[in-house]
Amino acid sequence: MRRLVRDGVETPLATLFLHATRTVHADAEGVDRARSATEVFLFRRLETLAETKGRFRLNERLPIAFDVGGALEVDLLCAEARLAIELDGAQHLSDPDAYRRDRRKDQLLQENGYFVLRFLAEDVGKDLDRVLDTILRALGRRRS
Repeated sequence: MRRLVRDGVETPLATLFLHATRTVHADAEGVDRARSATEVFLFRRLETLAETKGRFRLNERLPIAFDVGGALEVDLLCAEARLAIELDGAQHLSDPDAYRRDRRKDQLLQENGYFVLRFLAEDVGKDLDRVLDTILRALGRRRS
């Protein structure tokens, strides 16, 4: 099986992750709105792949009523494929209210035609190949 993750990338992934955790630059659309280093890291990594470059935005708000703000926000969004990516820290699993909120968010996204991929933040760092392969497969299936 071809490894899509490392194609064209000379910088070790650990170095990219460390850079993302230390600095958050507004050098790409949406990076300044990132809420976590994991979001920035995955976004920047997606920008290095030909299949995903320029397709995702960070912390995109959708006109779907959710909570007090009146709009639903997703961690990463590919609008053309209607693909939403959510990255969950440990608190999402240990807090029953956060878990319920995430399920409600997924349901609303699905009702509005979005496909939701949800990953643990720790897996983005530890198992990036699988995360990226999953995203690429989903994008391939969502093409019209």
